[in-house]
Amino acid sequence: MIKQLLSILAVASVVTVSAQTNGKRVNTTINMGVAPEMGKSLTYKTTANFCDTIATVQNGSVSLATAGSDTATPGCSPAAGYVYGTNCYGDLEKANFFPVATYSAINSPSITGVTVGFFKNATRGTGGTATSTVALKIYNGALATGPTTAVVASTVATMAQILSAVAGTSTIIYYTFDFATPVAASATNGFFVSVTLPQGNGDTAVVYNSPNSTIDYGYEKWSDNSWNKISTAWGANTKANLIMFPKVCGTSAAAGISTNSGLSKNISIMPNPSTGLVKMVVSFGTSENLNVTVTNALGQQILSNKYNGISNESIGLDLTSQSNGVYFITISNGTDKMVQRLILNK
Repeated sequence: MIKQLLSILAVASVVTVSAQTNGKRVNTTINMGVAPEMGKSLTYKTTANFCDTIATVQNGSVSLATAGSDTATPGCSPAAGYVYGTNCYGDLEKANFFPVATYSAINSPSITGVTVGFFKNATRGTGGTATSTVALKIYNGALATGPTTAVVASTVATMAQILSAVAGTSTIIYYTFDFATPVAASATNGFFVSVTLPQGNGDTAVVYNSPNSTIDYGYEKWSDNSWNKISTAWGANTKANLIMFPKVCGTSAAAGISTNSGLSKNISIMPNPSTGLVKMVVSFGTSENLNVTVTNALGQQILSNKYNGISNESIGLDLTSQSNGVYFITISNGTDKMVQRLILNK
């Protein structure tokens, strides 16, 4: 089944969607700052664990997609609802894949919670009965085949709890679903995070998407309980990288990685997000020999350089030939190592 896509709106933090006009939705965008969770370093130290707020987003903005009239499907005219949320097709869940490469720096990784970016603007978007619930689920699976049938873990939030996370007049709600017990993350294929969509009674849940994706990690669960790629259902140009940020913690960071100490105290990478020209500002008391590699979200190495006798310098990295997305900069001096997430947003 190919669904009817009306429009995709790419914005930074705020989008407004008008009421029905001539049977279709009219869309307007407002530019604000970058979405806040997207520039975190790869690992940070808590009291007992090393943790990472991971993501597959490809730039610092978010997008919303609405569906146009589908007269062939009952209830889908004059408009069909939201591509990444509740719609007339009865989609049950929207899920996003997180490959092992996004959390490979953590040993014995487990998922302790997930922050989701929901759309809400006045009476439009996420909302409904205060006591209705939205569930967040973890599935195993593979990108090529989608989530497995079995749910690994789940937790729920009421609509009132989600809406209480609204910050001022922003139309993006960052709500964090926490697990009472950490959920072991797959060490092989990665995992899926899924949000359930309210059915009936006017309740709605809408998740933001990362626009201009070159990778396609989104799946949706149809009313017949089958999993389908969002780009297959809505068309090849409707790639999905949903705004979800799992928090992955472990007993330690991978061998040699230091956080808030060692190399990470002496090296800054800026700007982040970047348009591709990156500065690595180094300040050492003595000379160091550094190995610098850059990999993409799929774990593919795109740059590798060696710098000898470095003490106090600003080193330029040219990534302008790379597409928008998430990259990882690994810096090592032979005994210590740090990894920094970088967002390219041209």
